Amino acid sequence: MRLHIHLVALACSLVFSSALADPDGGAGAGADEPAAAVPGASKPSNPPGAGSGVGAGAGTLADIFAQIQDQPAIRRAGLRAGVLERVQIVVPTVVIVKDAKSYLLAISGWEKTVRFPVLWDDGTVQSHEDIARFVRAFKPERVIELVGSSATEWVGDRGKKQDIFEQVLSKALDEQKPDWQAALDALGEEGIISPGMVVTDVNDSAWPAALALAAGRFQPISFVQKPSSVYQPMSIADADALERAIERAARATGRSWEGIGDDIDAITLAVNTGTMIKSGSGARDRFATTDRIGRMGSNGTGKRWAWCGQIIGNESRSVYQAMCSLFLSIDNGFVWDGYAGGQPWDQYDGTEAGKALESAGLVVELNDRPRNTLKDWKFRMVRPVGESLGDEGSAGLFLMNSKGASNVFDLPGAVDGSGKPGHMPILEVPMALHLVHSFSLQSPMNRNTVGGRLLERGVFVYAGSVDEPFLQGFVPTPAVAHRLAGSVAFAAAVHFDKSQVWKITVLGDPLVTIGPGGRRASGEVKLPGAVDLELRYKERLKEEDFEGAIVDLSLLGRDEAVARIAIALMKDRPEAFEAGIAQASIPALFRVGEYIHLIDAYERLSAMGQIEPLMQDLLWLASPYVLSRTSSDPAEQSRIEALLRANLRSHQKIQDAEDLAMHLRKRSLGGAVGVLEALRPTLRENQVKMLDRAIARVRK
Repeated sequence: MRLHIHLVALACSLVFSSALADPDGGAGAGADEPAAAVPGASKPSNPPGAGSGVGAGAGTLADIFAQIQDQPAIRRAGLRAGVLERVQIVVPTVVIVKDAKSYLLAISGWEKTVRFPVLWDDGTVQSHEDIARFVRAFKPERVIELVGSSATEWVGDRGKKQDIFEQVLSKALDEQKPDWQAALDALGEEGIISPGMVVTDVNDSAWPAALALAAGRFQPISFVQKPSSVYQPMSIADADALERAIERAARATGRSWEGIGDDIDAITLAVNTGTMIKSGSGARDRFATTDRIGRMGSNGTGKRWAWCGQIIGNESRSVYQAMCSLFLSIDNGFVWDGYAGGQPWDQYDGTEAGKALESAGLVVELNDRPRNTLKDWKFRMVRPVGESLGDEGSAGLFLMNSKGASNVFDLPGAVDGSGKPGHMPILEVPMALHLVHSFSLQSPMNRNTVGGRLLERGVFVYAGSVDEPFLQGFVPTPAVAHRLAGSVAFAAAVHFDKSQVWKITVLGDPLVTIGPGGRRASGEVKLPGAVDLELRYKERLKEEDFEGAIVDLSLLGRDEAVARIAIALMKDRPEAFEAGIAQASIPALFRVGEYIHLIDAYERLSAMGQIEPLMQDLLWLASPYVLSRTSSDPAEQSRIEALLRANLRSHQKIQDAEDLAMHLRKRSLGGAVGVLEALRPTLRENQVKMLDRAIARVRK
């Protein structure tokens, strides 16, 4: 243990002293005075108080943890989480698994602070995109896949699975200790106590994230049987029962937990249950589950004792969220201020938020007045958002303000709420998101909502609203930026310090912070059944398994190589460029800006491939560029126009048709209106009104 403590103290001493100095500049923790009841705005926050230069001269990790107790209560959880993240010794190998037994085997290979990321491939396009996005950000030296693992099967009743879970957690924390409690107790004796706890149901698909976050952040685990409601609102009774079970678990840890600033300040609820609570008979009587959990009293009427974040989704998606939180550092920002100006909207000023992030060392792309219209948005989204900066481990922070509802977002220049989920960006790297926008997370598992599409695109922790929160519901964007820059944990940064239970939820790890990650160390991950993707893609190329090679290259983050192979095949061996190769290639062609070749590949998709949701999104996101680029070539224009018209997206076909009609009207107003009129027989009554308004705009 002495060697362990020496290593982790050394790792954090290089970076920690500056993190504890107060970076807020007088804008920070959060106000509790409500502003006027205007949707989408709130009053700026009060500062949390100046921090001392803690960390300078601290000899051990225990010394640093002791000094954190002198900090304002709201900052303690984030500071402790940040230190524990920085003391990781990261082996730069990504391990890909395809089933539970392989995942358990891989996590068993963690030891104390020595870890490596593990991603779960379920064979879907979404899973491949998540893994590729993580790899582009993490920049590993190796990517391996476990094939044919002979590890313990994830089978049996609830008790059997819980035993397997705890055995693997114990191995990952300290194989020399008899169980995970003993491992955490030993750290506690050294003064090292994680600021959170993890709650899961071993029969829920989010259990793999719970295992990783418990081991990765040295958190105690608690098991519950989730309420029966999955994605429907929870009842007050179910929410109260869940809260009581979590309070009993917190008490059983022997740690202090009843107030903010003590040992347990965060709850990771890795359970697929309702993300909102039906709190009354009215249409707006809904609260966010994560804003209720961590509060005492029936229906959350008592004091807050912890900040909560909820992880939902299948095994692949939940693991992605956990690994991004544990292994990626936020070092770049993307800010889009979608408000036209004036009060109260100026309180959310994106420019001020950007300055706060830059003061914390982030590289920021700012989009604010006057280049913040919907037209600006659509042209910007031709390119992916977010960058992988530096040599390793780069994620991003996405701050956005807009108006609208669950399935529309309104920016300046948008009439009739015409921004739709399909207009959301492709993320180059994983991103954390704070979105000031009503209803964005009303149905987070529905990709045809704003929040659902952003989660699909790679957001790994997300603060948004489950209902209409009005102005007082959102911490202003500049204040969120200042708080995150001041090492406040994500779930605390996006909530007011003292407020009633309300409608802002956090999906993801509540302990995400801005700051450096762990140190990389040389080493090799040796697991039975491991296949090196670098070697496999070369073998597949030799065997002319082009689809397999392209999939491997995508998972390795080699978009340029994928594009070269795809373009060469289309040119030199078109007969070999089959539908599966086209589908595997199109995301990379988009990311590297080969939009005309993307069109070529799209035409080679199967009928099912052409209606695959991501493929259609990429086609339409690229459309502003390809239509502009081919304006002098009538034949090429006709080809692209026909492809777009044949692939109007089912949940935003009026908006897509209007975008195409706006392009066509330069040549033929009748032809442009005809694109929209052709939809009329397929529409419901309420959609006909939307169609008529779209036609009126095209005729202007």
